[in-house]
Amino acid sequence: MSFDFPTTHWSVVLTAKRDDTKARAALSELCLAYREPILRYVERVVQGDSSYRYGGRNAEDLTHDFLVKLLEGNMFARLRRLEGRFRVYLLGAVRHFLTHIRQQESAAKRGGGIVHLPLREDILPTEADAGFDAMYDHDWATATIDRAVTALGDSPETQTLLPWLTREWMPEDRARLAAELGMTDTALRVALHRLRKKFRNGIREQIARTVASESEIDAELDHLIRAMNGTRAECATTAGADRPAVIAESFVLHDGSVVAQKRQT
Repeated sequence: MSFDFPTTHWSVVLTAKRDDTKARAALSELCLAYREPILRYVERVVQGDSSYRYGGRNAEDLTHDFLVKLLEGNMFARLRRLEGRFRVYLLGAVRHFLTHIRQQESAAKRGGGIVHLPLREDILPTEADAGFDAMYDHDWATATIDRAVTALGDSPETQTLLPWLTREWMPEDRARLAAELGMTDTALRVALHRLRKKFRNGIREQIARTVASESEIDAELDHLIRAMNGTRAECATTAGADRPAVIAESFVLHDGSVVAQKRQT
């Protein structure tokens, strides 16, 4: 399977002209795809500091308000002057959003006026933020892998082979699966090889949608691997009610090969 760097999504957003409808649609699609990592980040921040009320809004409301703000006006216009990866921008933007709300709340308590905080995505994280950031990166990696798994499809053959994407199988496993799918052993090996290749390319395609150029894909892929392995956390990947959950205990891509330990729940 060949891989072509997409000309839509983040690269389109970064090169957009003012009020570019196509770019706004691309950004909206990216925000929808990675809404869950943002929601979980906001939940951790809000729960981690009970001294702020955030206007009485819960994490769901704050995430909604943030994404609406991101897709409108000044925040969108400033994207045209940025470079780099969507993952990094989105984290900086939501950190700024929450900081701005806290500063407004603090000013109100002191009887001050409205605080105008210039939009910056390079706000330095606090020590507490650093832990939240690591978990955000893990959630981001999880969402990326989840989308790649979903893109594999839901055919009976795919569903049967899915738990074996990166898992070593014994001869008795192959015999059972071949009988279940009505395949010869050779055909089964070929089918799994093709599925693994499709999965590898799918991960790269998902990453490509969030970087500005093809040259950044490998570095972002390395970051994804470190995020998955660094947290030592289990990541549930599901794609519909009929699909078995797959837990990624470790995840490594090296020289075009997928090496991981996975088990079906």
